[in-house]
Amino acid sequence: MSPTVWRLGEVLKEATAFLESRRIESPRLNAERLLARMLAVTRIDLYLRFEQPLTPEEREHYKALLRRRADHEPLQYILGETEFMSLPFLVTPDVLIPRPETEILVEKAVEKFQAFPSPAILDVGTGSGCIAVSLARYLKGARITAADVCTKALAVAAANAEKNGLAERIRFRLLDVRDPEAGADLGGAFDAVVANPPYVAAAEWGGLPEEIRFYEPREALCDEGDGYTFYRYIASRAFRWLRPDGLILLETGDGQAGKVRDIFSERGYFSEGVYSDLNGTSRVVCLGVPQRNQE
Repeated sequence: MSPTVWRLGEVLKEATAFLESRRIESPRLNAERLLARMLAVTRIDLYLRFEQPLTPEEREHYKALLRRRADHEPLQYILGETEFMSLPFLVTPDVLIPRPETEILVEKAVEKFQAFPSPAILDVGTGSGCIAVSLARYLKGARITAADVCTKALAVAAANAEKNGLAERIRFRLLDVRDPEAGADLGGAFDAVVANPPYVAAAEWGGLPEEIRFYEPREALCDEGDGYTFYRYIASRAFRWLRPDGLILLETGDGQAGKVRDIFSERGYFSEGVYSDLNGTSRVVCLGVPQRNQE
């Protein structure tokens, strides 16, 4: 940015052009959100202050933020927060950035359990806690257990429960679904298991955008196999977590729903439905629990 440009309106114009030259999607929006965060104002406030000059210190700070975004660091990590299900969430590089597709999983779980006075739900691989916190918010009587193998992710999830005033409604625990005895102490206590497991195949990792490959936690996205590894783990463990009439709701990647349904069908689970996103992509698979141990 030119060192002679100081007023907000001119700064935003040049910042937008800079981000656009670095192939950043929605460059104007990114420029505005970064500047608004730095100045601790709303985006609307920026438009009321176009003639306001930046101090030298503010200008240098803003340039540093723009350089981070130009290097394709996700905006959510720079800001330290995002929105999911109309709720605020803290995000750090220790957790996957919540995505709109995952809202379908939450919406379907809410739909299926809204008539239950106090459903017990296990969120496997909670990450930021966006699923667990949202379920606690929109299912008033729900008892949520949020599990993850990463202690840093659990800390972020707990902070998000606190941020949304739901800490007393969610229990957090370490759980490594790769362990054959994972959650053996939980018993058949849950009405539902929900999960957005790592479903990117190792062979597909190199084709993902820079913002994902270089910044988001690989272990939260890639199973280092064929993309179905964690579905197999869940299929072989979940029967011990669920009540006889329990349900499993899983997010799946593009083109994966049929194979995921087959993996569970082989262990006796039965399909309760497959739900698509706004683009028509099958995104959530719902399954009923088998009536006997299939391991």
